[in-house]
Amino acid sequence: MEMYIHEAVREAMKINGIIFRKSMRRTESEIFAVIKPSNSYETCQLIISRYGKAERAARSWNPTADDLTADDWNYSGDEL
Repeated sequence: MEMYIHEAVREAMKINGIIFRKSMRRTESEIFAVIKPSNSYETCQLIISRYGKAERAARSWNPTADDLTADDWNYSGDEL
């Protein structure tokens, strides 16, 4: 179910999950980014996945205006 970022974050926080944009998840490359929302000092964490496994992570994800206004966000309880 696609939604706005605030809706996806709300649902992900309930289940300690992740959020991602459907348009950015490309299965042909099997490399994509997901965001782990947080209210801690760690802030929202950007996780780069390769073939379904976390490869690297970065603190303080900086969204673009397109990210903030997009309506193609999803959430998942899966780590990746």
